[in-house]
Amino acid sequence: MQSVPRQSNPAGCGTPQPFEIIHQIGFSAACIRRLERYRRRQVERGAQVLVLSWPDGTWCVLALHLPPLIAAALTTEQMADAYTEARQMIAGGYLPLLTLRLERYMTH
Repeated sequence: MQSVPRQSNPAGCGTPQPFEIIHQIGFSAACIRRLERYRRRQVERGAQVLVLSWPDGTWCVLALHLPPLIAAALTTEQMADAYTEARQMIAGGYLPLLTLRLERYMTH
């Protein structure tokens, strides 16, 4: 996969949107079916699925694997990582399907 240069840091400008927005973007029927299958599999595994989009047109489908009743707030670093990964996947001809899992850190 080729490296996509990062533009002026748009990471903080990412906008979470409901998954259903994919029906308004203009994807082919085959692409929408593939995204719907991905969503269905992730939901069966307990994930919440949403779309992240940036002003420059970069987007990704993000599956959040969180315990029940936990809200998630994406950090600027997580948004920057998602943006970079999504741009690289799009440039490589792949659908940008990303997963974020909650990591628990134990301190003693």
